[in-house]
Amino acid sequence: MHEEIYDDNEHSKDCYAHFGLAVYYSQVLEHQLVNMIMILKRSQGLLSTENDLDILYERKFSKTMGQLINEIKDIFELSVEELEALKAVLKQRNFIVHDFFKENITLTFTRTGRDKLIGELKEFVEKVRAIDSKLTIYSTRMLNELGITEEMLEEEKNTIREEEEKKESGG
Repeated sequence: MHEEIYDDNEHSKDCYAHFGLAVYYSQVLEHQLVNMIMILKRSQGLLSTENDLDILYERKFSKTMGQLINEIKDIFELSVEELEALKAVLKQRNFIVHDFFKENITLTFTRTGRDKLIGELKEFVEKVRAIDSKLTIYSTRMLNELGITEEMLEEEKNTIREEEEKKESGG
């Protein structure tokens, strides 16, 4: 039987990586909120030029997550459960970003403590991913109404990926 060797430094890195994932998925959710607003504005014919789109994106991304939640809650008639889930994620996100290590620093000193922190961060990521999936339904429905299909979105994503790869290779 092969016993895995525990590496304290690697475990610490793992803890910080989970923190990074939690922040990343928080930003994914924020982006989803902005996308929902943008899709709605587009469906209403309010974004006729690329410049209009860029200006509104910039304005929306300067808002806090709480402001974005307040903006979409009425527009999309979110259920009580969805709204409560968003508010809970926002509260926990703010704690993670501003106070997580400050209040839990002593837990980072031990394997058991780091395991506890990693568990909390994993739970948070799952909550964020769950509410993001629910909100994606709203976005997908509106995109379909605009005639934008998953295939079109995938094609656009591939085009962007190819452009980025060309930049990286110096082409």
